[in-house]
Amino acid sequence: MAITNVSPVASYLSAMKDEDLAASNYAKSDVATKQAVAAFEKKAPAITSADGLLKDYSSLQVVLGAFGMSTYSNATALIKDLLTQDPSSSTSLARTSQNATWLAFADAFKVWGQNKGSTSQTTFIAGAASTALSTTYTPTTTVSMAATLPSASATGQAYISPSVTAYDGLAAPHQVALKWLQSSSDPLSWSVSAFDADGNALVDNNAFQVKFNQNGTLASATNTLTGASIATSTSGTLALPITLNDAAGNSQAISISLGKPGGADGVTMAGNSYQSSSTSQAVSLQNTDSSSTSLTMPSATLGTLGGTGQTYVTAPFDPNQASDDKNNVTLGRTYLSVKWSQDTSSPDTWNAYVIDPYGSNVSSTLVSVGFDASGNLLQVNGQYSHDLPALKATVNGVQYSVALQPPNLSTSAKATQTVLTTDSTVASTLNGVSVNQIVSDYEKQQFEKSDDNADNGVGNALYFTRKMASVTSMNQLMSDGTLLKVVETVSGFDPSTFGALDYAQQLRMLSSKVDFSKLKTPEQIQKYAEQYLTMLQVNPQPVDDPANMLDLFGGDTSKSGILALFDDNSSSTSASLYSALF
Repeated sequence: MAITNVSPVASYLSAMKDEDLAASNYAKSDVATKQAVAAFEKKAPAITSADGLLKDYSSLQVVLGAFGMSTYSNATALIKDLLTQDPSSSTSLARTSQNATWLAFADAFKVWGQNKGSTSQTTFIAGAASTALSTTYTPTTTVSMAATLPSASATGQAYISPSVTAYDGLAAPHQVALKWLQSSSDPLSWSVSAFDADGNALVDNNAFQVKFNQNGTLASATNTLTGASIATSTSGTLALPITLNDAAGNSQAISISLGKPGGADGVTMAGNSYQSSSTSQAVSLQNTDSSSTSLTMPSATLGTLGGTGQTYVTAPFDPNQASDDKNNVTLGRTYLSVKWSQDTSSPDTWNAYVIDPYGSNVSSTLVSVGFDASGNLLQVNGQYSHDLPALKATVNGVQYSVALQPPNLSTSAKATQTVLTTDSTVASTLNGVSVNQIVSDYEKQQFEKSDDNADNGVGNALYFTRKMASVTSMNQLMSDGTLLKVVETVSGFDPSTFGALDYAQQLRMLSSKVDFSKLKTPEQIQKYAEQYLTMLQVNPQPVDDPANMLDLFGGDTSKSGILALFDDNSSSTSASLYSALF
């Protein structure tokens, strides 16, 4: 190996300053790498199974290259086992092999391994955002509320909280919100109810009366349905008990913590009309002209332009509130809401209908609306119009009419208000594979294996530098051919002959040479890589160039080569020699 004007160590240090940039620049100039990356980025979103990847040879080469497994490109049976077996299983190939490279590869595609080799959507995640395909949360047991209600300077006021995501025992998410309605006779008394803000009636019917002290602090609470006073918890907080149901019909108890009676935290009332209070996040239906069957839905902002899968549910409303309160009706009250659902096939269209937020059967008409680019009402039931017909609904034999005021969509996301929080935590996360990371690692691999970096060992040194920090055992080290070659060289062994020894011999000899405690910091790893390059300068190693057709027939185009037997023209090119062979 000839010593060039620029030493391998200098080349290594230069590339190491920003290998991402160096590899990216190389990929732009190398036609094969550029084409492979472009093809992979285009096809990756459509790959949803191990078979799909194995059948796409070019994409498979990019993926294997990114994981340092290019030599396994034809070992399809092995690759399929790694992709279709759960790597967390003690019997999986990745686990039993104790091969760190295989395990890292299988773990990256765990979503396939845990689902028999395929998923309903791609495991390749484009962009720089999170690669989480799904996250499982622990069931919610407590929802804590912190809000300032309107002051006692008026009566009959309402507050509807923003919703919070609560999780049932199946880890399914549900939006839960609270409606607060101030008494028309006692400004310090509020009726409270929690509801399913998705409009799926998975929160059981509930009703509470919460009272405040003159200074606006929490005083007491009563379960209106049972008449029982609610005692404070062992921590001194006042909590309202509700029930959340899952899709299988299982019930889950959740406590809505309001804070400590007499305390300044949790839920309080504003001291006066000038003190700001929390802003309602939804509207509620209203009686029209004191009629219990003619109702109105005020104008509301349903969601945002450009969003998908959005819903909006008005807060539960008792159309007979006045008479029910007067007659102390606790059970059997009727509650109505209007649910707006964004059309999945036509996101510009929203459909509205009447529901009972607590689950009673409702027969309702439907109104469809469309919005313009500014979020304003544009179409009604497929026609260009601003005239909204009333929704007609029948509940328990009673007919209701709900007049709709024109809704709108926001051009930007609403500012988040942290009023409700839950105690649910992440139980597990199933990640996909980042397309950006695959491309970046593949470009580094191509850059490191390019002729300029492979011949002088710089590529191996760069690979060692970015991989060695995560290696903590001899098994990990010896399962990676490139890392092993660097360590063999620095340890004074010839890689071309060291590999002829059996595994036990190699392990014993290297164990006495490698001290992982001195290969932890970037500085230690860099120093080791530089030592490797220096030793190559002193004791050059043959370059492992892949064999080509000419190599099979003598590997030499000179007059003394075997191919000279096929052509006596001293100026013959490789192309003409190929022709002479066939």
